[in-house]
Amino acid sequence: MSVVAAVLMLAGMATAAGLEANGTIELDGRTVAVRWDDGDTFKVVDSDASARLDGYNTLENYGAVHRFGPGVTELMDTSRRATHVASGTTWACSTMPGGGGYGRIRVSCPELASKLVRNGLAHVFTVGDDVDQGLLQLQAKAIEKRLGMWLHGAPVGIVTSVHSVDERVGQKSTYNRVVSTVTGRSNKQIHSEIVPACRWVCHDGSCLLYVPYSKRYGSEKAWCLK
Repeated sequence: MSVVAAVLMLAGMATAAGLEANGTIELDGRTVAVRWDDGDTFKVVDSDASARLDGYNTLENYGAVHRFGPGVTELMDTSRRATHVASGTTWACSTMPGGGGYGRIRVSCPELASKLVRNGLAHVFTVGDDVDQGLLQLQAKAIEKRLGMWLHGAPVGIVTSVHSVDERVGQKSTYNRVVSTVTGRSNKQIHSEIVPACRWVCHDGSCLLYVPYSKRYGSEKAWCLK
């Protein structure tokens, strides 16, 4: 069974997740109700299937955790606008080979990617793959026009994830991921630090507030997100 067939079967049969749809997509030619978590990830409603979109990244929206250019509040608003754009149209999408990390399927929605990057609501992002040069050109124009997150220009890189060496027992090193605003390629900054929750971690002109996943939502939410 193909990945997309499995996803669609889950969407039609499973009910445990109980997600509320906030949009639909045409996934490999079939309409699927989805719940957009942000502008680059969604879950298939009534299933456990999650997807990561290909070629770009939107900023985190669980709190004001990015710092560069416009400022933390404005950058969180940029992320929310990206989610609004993603959920507001039924985009034509297709599954791609390989996974999207963390057990997710990998999905391409070219028109959505172009719209978000063109308006400075997302930045080009790749892990080891060839960069979409068309998206990179759209990003360069958005930076030139100071749109969205590029209001005050672009940093050399954008920190997209931060890790602490104590996240998993026994590990001796971990990494922070930084994406070049020139090439769109991501790089791992290897380190062996224990990073306390709510510390700003900075690379290449941008910062990300470190909040472990377990402290991003609900009653255990970190103090700096309240």
